[in-house]
Amino acid sequence: MRLRHFLYGLAGSKLGLASADHSLSIITVAHPSYVKLEPELVTAPVAGRCWACGSGARKAHSCADCGSLQPLGAETDFFAVFGLPRRLNLGAEALEETFHELSRQFHPDFYRAKPPRERIIALENSALVNRAYQALREPLSRTEYLLELERGQGEKATSQPPQELFLEILEIQELLEDYEAGDAATRERLRPELTQRRDEILAVEQGRQQRLIAELFDRWDALTPTADGAREELLDEMAQVIGERGYLRRVLEGIERVVATESE
Repeated sequence: MRLRHFLYGLAGSKLGLASADHSLSIITVAHPSYVKLEPELVTAPVAGRCWACGSGARKAHSCADCGSLQPLGAETDFFAVFGLPRRLNLGAEALEETFHELSRQFHPDFYRAKPPRERIIALENSALVNRAYQALREPLSRTEYLLELERGQGEKATSQPPQELFLEILEIQELLEDYEAGDAATRERLRPELTQRRDEILAVEQGRQQRLIAELFDRWDALTPTADGAREELLDEMAQVIGERGYLRRVLEGIERVVATESE
C-alpha cells in the first residue's frame, strides 16, 4: 500500500509530494493557515537514504546528491545531536558554539522557498537542537538526561533524604510547623535557628553537586565499553546523588518560603 503524506498549505495550491516508495503524488490542498505532516514520516530518516531522491550519500546534515536537508530523527539522543559521545565533562563554550552553528544551519528562515517537507524538517531539527542544548548545558540536567538515556525514559532519580541527615530534616520540619503556628515572639525566636539550618543544608546540597561534577563525572568518562558492572554501579551512585540533592532542594525551598515571607 502506498503511503502518502497529507499536507495542508496555501489555499488552492498543488504540491508534489514523494511517497514512501519515492513516487510522486499531486494533491490539491485547501487549508489556508498551516502545513502538517505525519510526525513519524517527517522525523524518521528513510533507512539512511535521502527522503527526496533516495540517495545514500550524506554531506553533514544534507543529501550529498540533491542537497535536501535530512531529518535528525526524533529518536536521536541529545549527545548525538551535537556529535558527542555520552560523556559528562563537556566544555560549555564548545557546546554553546556548536549549538549556535546548528541553530543557524536549521533556522526555518533559510528554508522558506524549499518544499513543504523540507521546511518541516528544518523546524523539527531546530526544535530538537534546542531541547538537546537545554538538557546538556547544565551539569545536573545533563546527568539526569544520561540516567534516562541509559536506563530508559521512565527511569528518573528517586528523591530521597540523605540517611545521615534524616533526624536533622525531621527537626527542621518540626521547627517549620512551630514557626508557622507560633505568634510573633515565637517566630522571632525561631528565625535565626531556621536560617542556620538553611545554611547547613545548603552546604550539604552544594557538596552533593560538587561530588557529582568533580568525582563521578571523571569516573564515568573513564569507563571502558566492557565495564558493565562498574557502569551500573556508577549509574546507581549518580542516581542517588541526584535524588538526595533534589530532596535537599525541596527542604531549602520550604525554609526559604518562610524566611523570605517574613523578610518582606
